[in-house]
Amino acid sequence: MESHLNLLLVDDQRENLIALESLLAHSDYRLTSVTSAREALIALLKEEFALIVLDVEMPEMNGIELARAIKERRKTRDVPIIFLSAHHDAEGDILCGYGAGAVDYVTKPLNPAILQSKVAVFADLYRKNRALKIANSALESEIAERKVVEAALQEANQLKSERTAELHEMIQELESFSYSIAHDMRAPLRAMQGFAHIIRTEHASQLDPQGSEYLRRIDCAATRLDRLIQDVLSYTKVLRASAPMVTVDLDRLARDIVATYPNWQPPHVEVCIEGELPNVMGNEAFLTQCLSNLVDNAVKFQARGNRARVRIWAEPVESEVRVWVEDNGIGIAPENHGRIFGLYEQINAPGEYEGTGVGLAIVRKAVERMNGQFGFESALGQGSKFWLQLKTEDSR
Repeated sequence: MESHLNLLLVDDQRENLIALESLLAHSDYRLTSVTSAREALIALLKEEFALIVLDVEMPEMNGIELARAIKERRKTRDVPIIFLSAHHDAEGDILCGYGAGAVDYVTKPLNPAILQSKVAVFADLYRKNRALKIANSALESEIAERKVVEAALQEANQLKSERTAELHEMIQELESFSYSIAHDMRAPLRAMQGFAHIIRTEHASQLDPQGSEYLRRIDCAATRLDRLIQDVLSYTKVLRASAPMVTVDLDRLARDIVATYPNWQPPHVEVCIEGELPNVMGNEAFLTQCLSNLVDNAVKFQARGNRARVRIWAEPVESEVRVWVEDNGIGIAPENHGRIFGLYEQINAPGEYEGTGVGLAIVRKAVERMNGQFGFESALGQGSKFWLQLKTEDSR
């Protein structure tokens, strides 16, 4: 998947476009700037855009007319549009803009922070929508896409006065929508896996080798998608669930987690908990997610033929406790250090290692919910050391 998002900037004044390009300059965005409605329509024919920032006052065809033309085309009707206008109090213009399909309306002179925040929100919505479409391409992808756009439009229409509070509400609603979609997708997936199992066990003799291979691929694809959905549900649960902070017996919890996984046991894997881990202030469910994902990554990301060795220990850091999970795996190159916590980020070649790219995002968010800190040390070919830092009972 491409890392950058295409944004279309439309304004008949070149100096305004230069200012917009400066405000929205970001490594995640690729900006296309045009000075007329005609150029904008041509650009929309050539490329797919995540967002359009459109000036209302333009000669020939104004922004309202251009927006209507964009919304009439099936290919572009779902592209979010943010209108820019020099009129502060023109309520009629604002209502007209919303009627033409805008998701928001910003007046000039622009507040850089507000515009950047709005664009960042729609960029994030676009990324999540694109990820959902890929995961759901075999299961009602068109419906999922429409619902994402409708949710985005509903949320965007609420951005009027309390910007920070409304942005927070928008994110919460999107998370709830993602949770619902992911949860509902598991039922047809389980049906696919169940019927594949029935065919494999009761009708295998009626299949030629090619048919058997197709059946195996269906089963594998359904299993991968189910794993992704489970990770999305786990991530959303971390975001939405209440997080009461209590004293957690970290030593007992860590040893129980390790004992639960058969594939973490000798002789193929060595997981060593050094000393007795102290009690910490945290949420037991979130800590279970953190330790499970960190140890699972430590076991998973190993060079071929290498025996995984994982060390878990704790050390005091001022009035807090830092818990380390160290492995002897493949390590992480410096240029990828900033990517590994992104949702759906996978820095290795597709298919080289199993995974969905959600595990570390879950860990980071869970640690944030527990008011802790999270980090790592790693070099390519030299393993990794991840740590999370929490308060002790005495430091509350």
